[in-house]
Amino acid sequence: MTDRLDLLLLGATGFTGIHCIPYLHKFSKSSGRNMTWGVAGRSEEKLKQALEKIGKEIEADLEKIPTIVVDINDEESLLKMAQRAKVVINCCGPFFPTLGEAVVKACIAAGTHHVDVSGEPQYMEKVQLEQNVAAKEKGVYVVSACGLDSIPADLGIVFLQQEFEGTLNSVVTYMEAWEEGSRSTPGSAVNYGTWHSAVTSLGHWNDLVELRKKLFPKKLPKFEPQLKHKVMPHKSNVVDGWVVPFPGSDRSVIKRSQLYFYEVDQRRPVQVGTYFVVKSLMGLILLAIFGTIFSLFTKFSFGRKLLLNYPEIFSGGYFSKKSPPEEKIQKSWFQITLYGEGWKEKLTDKDDQYPKPCDKCIVGRVKGNNPGYGATCVCLVLSAIVIATENDKLPGKGGVLAPGAAFAKTSLVKQLNENGVTFDVISQKDL
Repeated sequence: MTDRLDLLLLGATGFTGIHCIPYLHKFSKSSGRNMTWGVAGRSEEKLKQALEKIGKEIEADLEKIPTIVVDINDEESLLKMAQRAKVVINCCGPFFPTLGEAVVKACIAAGTHHVDVSGEPQYMEKVQLEQNVAAKEKGVYVVSACGLDSIPADLGIVFLQQEFEGTLNSVVTYMEAWEEGSRSTPGSAVNYGTWHSAVTSLGHWNDLVELRKKLFPKKLPKFEPQLKHKVMPHKSNVVDGWVVPFPGSDRSVIKRSQLYFYEVDQRRPVQVGTYFVVKSLMGLILLAIFGTIFSLFTKFSFGRKLLLNYPEIFSGGYFSKKSPPEEKIQKSWFQITLYGEGWKEKLTDKDDQYPKPCDKCIVGRVKGNNPGYGATCVCLVLSAIVIATENDKLPGKGGVLAPGAAFAKTSLVKQLNENGVTFDVISQKDL
């Protein structure tokens, strides 16, 4: 693999992909690194245009960056692309039902590591079920959910486990998002690709039932005290606003990491609940209306077609087929507050049960700017770099892993902290 590019960005002309280019340029040369990288996509002309555009914006000469043309619907073309790199950074979504898996298969066949920004549980869990053995045999790491879904939440819990002085029993995460300033910038907030993935994923939610029976034949034992999941909107002492269940993939990704720690590292898993914060009652009412319509429409093919054709109508303008304005995404922020409870003492066995209530709590926070296309790109590119440069700190000898399981012992959290995605402990005290 010595003559391969260190990193290859697939889908470089898409909205997420093009925002990754500045970070590839920056991080490939920072911290004493001298990594090679390239871009891949369907059109060489569009790839060169993307490099020229970003080069002007960051005042860098990207003319000599290698461009690789690939037909993502052709297995041989995908294999030839994968053979050109040590790590493929995949921004080509939606990943479910077939596109993402095809890229993963090509990477495994080529002995190439793979990271992506998918937040689609069906894709991620199907790949783990069907490709994990092959990835291990080739020594290839396949890590999905390396963007806002779900690095902050998954690694945030790993971070809390490492910082907690005792035994952590449960963690509840509270996601918040907002825009700087007193007035919102016109335009959608999130790219259409995210909307497309959400529609496709929820529309095939029932597929997960059979998939998970095969992937997780043994359930985790029940640990006490059990964390209760609240499905109705409620208030919390941890954050301001109304709290509702978070509809993203964070919880499923976190559970995969915790199961890995339990089975492989012989560590007691953390129970988890994931929620989203809505600041006002009116916002909660609107979320309920649009959420109900969205949920109902995804159950039928005609409904999914309407959702995909008219995202502005069915999301209240939050999603659009038009790209989000740069001014708007640069003014956006996210924050995940993590509240954990456990015991001061450390348990000696992964199956140990405590006979008394939790006596200690910890509050952590993960925060960053431009969650969809700034923080996400930072997380994604640094994930790929860590796989390329810290093989000795990765678990096992390859496999399909969630981010928490893959990066728990690496420097990824440290590097994220140095580049605007911050992990902090706010407090740790006795109950």
